[in-house]
Amino acid sequence: MVAVKNICCVGAGYVGGPTCAVIAYKCHHIKVTIVDLNQARIDAWNSDKLPIYEPGLEQVVFDRRGKNLFFTTDVDGAIQEADLIFVSVNTPTKKSGLGAGMAADLAYIEGATRRIAQVAKSSKIVVEKSTVPCRTAESMRAILEANSTQGIRFDILSNPEYQSSRSFG
Repeated sequence: MVAVKNICCVGAGYVGGPTCAVIAYKCHHIKVTIVDLNQARIDAWNSDKLPIYEPGLEQVVFDRRGKNLFFTTDVDGAIQEADLIFVSVNTPTKKSGLGAGMAADLAYIEGATRRIAQVAKSSKIVVEKSTVPCRTAESMRAILEANSTQGIRFDILSNPEYQSSRSFG
C-alpha cells in the first residue's frame, strides 16, 4: 500500500479547489497542491478574496495556505511530486458535433490526462473528479497507458462530481 504524502489537483475551479482545500484542512500531514493554467485564478486563491464562495471555505484556505495547501501554475512540478492526482477540470457541454448541446466536452479531461502521462516520472494514483459521463476513467487509462513512459503504473479511481441546476429544496 502506498502512503499518500503529496496530492496534486489539476483544476482550481468549483470542484477541485474546495475539495482539496478540505483535504489539506483535515490531513495536515499531506501536502496538497492545486494547479491551474489560469494565472488570475491562482492569484485569487492566493489572495484575501477567494474566487469561490462556500460557507467556511475562507477559514479552511486561510488556515492551511502556505502550510500544507498551495496554489500554483506549475502544473508539471506538482504532477511530478504527487502520489495522487485529482483531475478536476471543466467539462462544458459540447457546442458542435455528435452530442452538441447535450454531451460533455472532454477536451480538458483528455488534455490533463495527456499532460500527466507525459510528465509523470513515477507511478501515480489518478482520480477522475469532474462532471463526466460513465466510462471516462477507462478512456483516461487508455490515454495514460498509450502516452506514458514504460514501467510507470497508473491506478485510476472514479469519484465523479454530480452537479445539477435543479433545486431539490
